[in-house]
Amino acid sequence: MDRNLPNQFIPQHNVMPGKVYLIIHGHFYQPPRWDPITGEIPQEFGADPYNNFNEKVNAECYRPNARAGNFERISFDLGPTLAEWLENNDPETYRIIIEADRKHTERFGYGNALAQGYNHIIMPLATRQEKRIQVAWGIADFEHRFGRRPEGMWLPETAVDYETLELVADFGVTYTVLSPSQAASNSIDPSEPYLVRLPNEKSITTFFYESSLSGGVSFEPSLTINANVFSAEQLPRHVNWEKLARSEPQLLLIATDGEVYGHHKQWRDQFLTYLLTVAAPWEGFEVASLAQYVHLFPPQREISIRESTSWSCKHGVVRWVNHCDCINEGNTQRDGGWKWGLRHALTRLASRIDAIYEENAGRLLHDPWVALEDYLRIRLEDMTWSTFWDRHALPGKDDASRQPVERLLEAEYYRHFMLTSCAFFFEDLDRIEPRNNIAYATRAIALVRAATGSDLAPSFIGDLSSTRSWRSGRTGADLLRSLPTREKAKAERAA
Repeated sequence: MDRNLPNQFIPQHNVMPGKVYLIIHGHFYQPPRWDPITGEIPQEFGADPYNNFNEKVNAECYRPNARAGNFERISFDLGPTLAEWLENNDPETYRIIIEADRKHTERFGYGNALAQGYNHIIMPLATRQEKRIQVAWGIADFEHRFGRRPEGMWLPETAVDYETLELVADFGVTYTVLSPSQAASNSIDPSEPYLVRLPNEKSITTFFYESSLSGGVSFEPSLTINANVFSAEQLPRHVNWEKLARSEPQLLLIATDGEVYGHHKQWRDQFLTYLLTVAAPWEGFEVASLAQYVHLFPPQREISIRESTSWSCKHGVVRWVNHCDCINEGNTQRDGGWKWGLRHALTRLASRIDAIYEENAGRLLHDPWVALEDYLRIRLEDMTWSTFWDRHALPGKDDASRQPVERLLEAEYYRHFMLTSCAFFFEDLDRIEPRNNIAYATRAIALVRAATGSDLAPSFIGDLSSTRSWRSGRTGADLLRSLPTREKAKAERAA
């Protein structure tokens, strides 16, 4: 396959019963990698010849897929932290990705981009207030970038419970994507969407991806070498032939990390281009997006979900809480017990930050939590401080009292970053992901101290001391002490 494959192929999009609609969904995401003090990403081991993994993955995946036009043909979500990095470091690739959703909207009437929970936290492990902020911020970020309200939302790790779906529906989101194993029934048909009734008397449409095919694309390199073979031999194995015989429409949904196409699997960006423009249409598959399909063929059946489940932990959400066999990978020496200690330390700190924020901001704001939902729009420069205070401040408060609350709002921002799921995904505490979460926690602590004089560091360090890396022996407190200080960061910038 040629990387410069011509891009003129336009599939036929007449609506006909009995068609099989092929939908590729890419979950594009990178964790926050920047130092919260310097605002810069340090050089990362293993990213050679690039300085960090954002640069590496961009060169291997995001940029080539954007230039090939693949973002116009697939369904995708673009994580806020990745979107921000692309906007600042590769604005041309960022522009192409954002423009892809607009072109898809102009062509079909519906955008193909989905929103994402803002900080990629595991929603079933979050409080209701945390969930609400994550959904509100994810939607605000999406609106800022794509210029429209999102219809769909990708839940990080597809981790789900009914409370999360209720909040998502409250914000006007109409559909999401889950693994078939997250359905309460073992006999679901992933070739159609389902309606999930919610306790708040609302409902949400749920797409279930084809698990064996999605897993094969993700983890079996030989499966995606030849797009012609894949379309002629693999895709038909997952068609619902009974529906086809009855001339009923159906979907074939492949959902994976978007980084599969070029980073995890070299040259798979070319595979994706050829698959969507030539190979799959040649075999009779109609290339579509989730939004197209749900508007053409709304769900006809209902389903219940299994709560506190995800797509990457067969034990539910244990992987992000404690030791889990999902991460052993044949090495019995690995011990994920440190995760409980780290999560305990971070959730205790989060609770203390919330209490301080609510007490102090409550003296100045009508509703501190509604105001916090709006705060991201300040950081995105979609709202001025003047508008923010006009909307949220209690009458009769002077300007001098506002600065501490502004610092506490920023503390809340970093307090959400410190719960990013990536810190708990891998097998060891002494890695960059847990260190980053601890760094964001220290930034939140510093902001609380500057705003109120309260020092949350000693208790946090004490909690971190109880969690230890099985590999290096270092504790969470050791990782905190190894972080650069603000004074050191200033000196390095001055030099």
